Amino acid sequence: MKMSLTKRLISSELIQNGVMSHTDGSLFKCFSAQPLSSGVLEENFCGSASDNFFAKLSELLGRLPNFFDGQIIFVRQKINNLDVALGFETKIYFFEKVQKNESYSHLKALLEELKFKPQELTENEWQNLLSAYLGEAITKNTLPDIVWEKDYLKINNQAIRTLSLTELPQLTWKGCFQDLFEYAEEFVLSVKLNIPDRIKIKKQLETKRRVSHALSISSSLEVKNIESNSVLHSSEETLERILVGKETLFEISVAVILLGEINSTAATAYDFERVTSGIGNAGLFREGVGTMPVFQSHFPCNKMLGIRKLPILSGNLSEILPLLIDYSRLNDVSNLELRSRCLEKSHLNLFSAENINFNSFICGASGSGKSFLMNAILSSQMKDEPNSRLCIFDVGGSYRKIVKNHGGQSMVLTKDEALSLLASFIKIHPVYTGGFYRVFIETLCGSGSHITHSHSVAIDDLLRDFEGQTLSICHLVQNAQARTERFYHDIAHWLKPHLDIDKVEARPDLVDLIKAQVSAFDFKELESNPVLQRTTILLLSELLWRDLVNGKYPKTLIVFDEVWRFFAQSRSFLEEMYRTLRKYRAGIVSITQNLADYGDDAFAKMIFSTSFTKIFLQSGASADYLKNTFDLPETDIIRALSVTSKKTVYSEFFALTPTMSQVFRLYPTKEFYELANTENVAINQ
Repeated sequence: MKMSLTKRLISSELIQNGVMSHTDGSLFKCFSAQPLSSGVLEENFCGSASDNFFAKLSELLGRLPNFFDGQIIFVRQKINNLDVALGFETKIYFFEKVQKNESYSHLKALLEELKFKPQELTENEWQNLLSAYLGEAITKNTLPDIVWEKDYLKINNQAIRTLSLTELPQLTWKGCFQDLFEYAEEFVLSVKLNIPDRIKIKKQLETKRRVSHALSISSSLEVKNIESNSVLHSSEETLERILVGKETLFEISVAVILLGEINSTAATAYDFERVTSGIGNAGLFREGVGTMPVFQSHFPCNKMLGIRKLPILSGNLSEILPLLIDYSRLNDVSNLELRSRCLEKSHLNLFSAENINFNSFICGASGSGKSFLMNAILSSQMKDEPNSRLCIFDVGGSYRKIVKNHGGQSMVLTKDEALSLLASFIKIHPVYTGGFYRVFIETLCGSGSHITHSHSVAIDDLLRDFEGQTLSICHLVQNAQARTERFYHDIAHWLKPHLDIDKVEARPDLVDLIKAQVSAFDFKELESNPVLQRTTILLLSELLWRDLVNGKYPKTLIVFDEVWRFFAQSRSFLEEMYRTLRKYRAGIVSITQNLADYGDDAFAKMIFSTSFTKIFLQSGASADYLKNTFDLPETDIIRALSVTSKKTVYSEFFALTPTMSQVFRLYPTKEFYELANTENVAINQ
């Protein structure tokens, strides 16, 4: 007989933020939180960090009070965004039975110890949780009718199916259910847990052990309880873990709830059985006639179903709780749509509030998608902050479309334009000793190891004669030739090829271009003249630096794409920029396809250490280089080397910060792909 059962299910109500009341008079503290990122631990949870995490979780579970009664509900829901690929957003809800509203929450304290950020459950979140159980109609103040069919519940034209964990594995291991938590489908996973009377349990276990020994059951795998006729699956080691007080015995009930089309939920239920099969003797199994009682018992705050109750030690419980998932939402929300490998919505924001600085480092082989990713970051930044300043230096003009799309200007710098830029600068800006002008002259001299400390001192001395005046390369050469020391003569010799700069007409329009809100400079035409190329990039950086000090724009992003090899000898100038940019709300993005472009290892380490966000694309670096040069731990190296891409579909990259270790996927929309793609590849329909 079919019956409408909805009113029998919702037995609780939210009486205030963070507190729920059940019809039987009991009260529950309730919280919501995002899962922890599995990126804080090693891959496959094999390593000291994972061991410490699960040991700490086991210890915290053991601290929960006697007769603790709680529930963890893991909800994975689809993101309603048709512009990008399928995505999910997972949230965890926590419930703890308490005596009164103001009671202390032991569960909240446990979560905070694990670095969760639990928030009191609000009315909107409660409605969202109900919709995961009963469908979207519940959010419209409509109570849907539920009809109990043979092996599922029918709600409107949808089916609700349940699966239960009917037997625990004799041995669990870290992350044994992780594939289930990251399954690419909507579902609710509920874990109800309580702690029975510890003293009574210890006495029962001691009795069972004495009986076991008396009966000479040496294996002690199964000891029959004469009083209750139940079977306790245990071992001598398990009994010892409890009796010495190191662990606590919990009673748990685990269920998965699927809501959707009749056929699709049946297929998903079959997959869930397959994913969890083979884990000891345990597994999730589809409920038949038990669908209704299991569903009702796992509704928030309802009582645990006795026939689905399983014993488990806190050490094993810590390894199966749904607390971790492959994703990262540590950064502030941005318009950069990213997914993790399990399609979880993820965030990456170079200007995130918690970042120590806004500098970043991107490395990847040719064709790995560096420029494509950077185009996505730039486009996202302009959506996040339309008044942002973007300035791009590259070789090949990979950003022309994005720059044009945001009303900016791009310029391919020729030799004549580069010389005009140099001439314009030195005729507009008087000389000041030290700092930029010394680096400027050193760069004109070719930089490199041939310029010693004595040469730098000589350059400072020569510039002192022009302090507060317009620089003349010809006069500086003449002054150098008039000195007797060899270092001055070297400088005069190295500057002779650049005497024509004094004769070039100034072009203020070139200087104004660097001041545009969005601008890009392509240095490909200067590849045959590396000294002029280095000097021009240095000069543009100085102009940009001066504008930053004036604070015209709320945020500034500077991109150096494949041009960093020209800065290797300007280390002190760059270090100052890198370390000071944050206070001007600015950041540098350094992009290269070969870490050798940075010159020596010391310079590469400077770039790496002063970049808060490090990003590696496919074939960005070898394992030895990452370990020896940057001292990355093994698990980060594994993640960095594992990234791949599927052209026209997604591009993967590994991002590393002091608080994040994550592989992201960028799924572009068709419109963005056509705008940002630098290759002649058509996107698949």
